Amino acid sequence: MPMAEKKINRPVPLALFILYVLAIVFLLVIPNNYRGANVLVGGLTWERWIQHIGRNWNLMPFREIAQQIGFIVAGEDVTRNTIYLVGNLVGFTPLGFFLPVLFEKLRKFTPYIIAVAVALICLELAQLLTMRGSFDIDDIILNAAGACIGFWVLRYATKKLCAEQRPMGNRGVQI
Repeated sequence: MPMAEKKINRPVPLALFILYVLAIVFLLVIPNNYRGANVLVGGLTWERWIQHIGRNWNLMPFREIAQQIGFIVAGEDVTRNTIYLVGNLVGFTPLGFFLPVLFEKLRKFTPYIIAVAVALICLELAQLLTMRGSFDIDDIILNAAGACIGFWVLRYATKKLCAEQRPMGNRGVQI
């Protein structure tokens, strides 16, 4: 693909990606009416901030996920717990579309999942440090699973589209 063609095709996905990242940061890091004290709001003591950081860690994989599923099965706060699980999956599915489209090196799964993991760890740390939430390995697991779903859906759709555009005689030939 000529260089000029790449530049023409990238502004729309890039603009959408920037809007997506801003929405994620706004929802998960920037203070809003649904959260209490936050390091970004001010009026916070060092002691309270250190206490928050010390208490708000989950490094045990699947602990929160199992707890949320247990609540759903028991019929306890089903809507909230379903939103937690589905929201963490669906909220990061767009990464599977944006990153491979915008960054050629992230079209292979291994570099893609490494980039996603680093971004998610940074996001969880930002939530912890700004007191917008906790550092939860289960959030990283669910978010990464959602990002993987997006990646594989894009890959499947791309292969299907390429297969349909090939002449009939070349259907068995890999591009």
